[in-house]
Amino acid sequence: MGHAIIQRLRRSAILLLTLVFLGGAYTVYADWRDRTPEAALMQIAHAVRTEDRQIFDTYVDEDAVLETMYADTAALLADNIEVLHERHPSDWFFRHDSAFMRDYMAQHRAEHMDAARMALDFYFDAHRVPVTKEDGNARWISDEMRAFAAHYTVDMEPAVIAGDRALVLCRIHGDTAENGRLLPEGSVTMELVRQESGRWKLTRIMTDTARANGFYAFVDAAERYWELQGWD
Repeated sequence: MGHAIIQRLRRSAILLLTLVFLGGAYTVYADWRDRTPEAALMQIAHAVRTEDRQIFDTYVDEDAVLETMYADTAALLADNIEVLHERHPSDWFFRHDSAFMRDYMAQHRAEHMDAARMALDFYFDAHRVPVTKEDGNARWISDEMRAFAAHYTVDMEPAVIAGDRALVLCRIHGDTAENGRLLPEGSVTMELVRQESGRWKLTRIMTDTARANGFYAFVDAAERYWELQGWD
């Protein structure tokens, strides 16, 4: 696999890591009802585990989630490039400055977003046959998503609701298998918006550098994965 393709896969795949963990078995959660933010997250987890695109689309605004994840990830990478270089000095991607990172992420936004969408398409259609090289890359990412999904559980705290907007703090836990050890623990906040039907829909997945097991934990997990693949 060529270096350029590897770099493209590395940067688009990081957007999908958090979506994979949505399929983890949710724990410490009881008394959930149909029209609550917690119920929506349970439905999303069910959709990911059973590869049900219809349910997934009912409870996930795919465009909003991917676009905000990309923008948030680009900003976090650029704003914390020096710390990332200190944590992972062998990674060529972190040997640059913030300006390079912002330009790189902006220039490659379209191809990374297309790769992420294609990977989701292949994830929810296991029988789809890749035709182009891009199809093959997307199929590979989707297969990796399936390999990861079984190794994570998620604890969620009660939703904090303000009007038609809700925030749910989720903690992700990996098991003792090889894939599970890549991310022992991670923390994200899910943002959901109430629809006219009364159901809630996921619109954003957030993390940061301030919280324990936040952004840096996900980058560390990605770096462990690259090493496992022999991509260094």
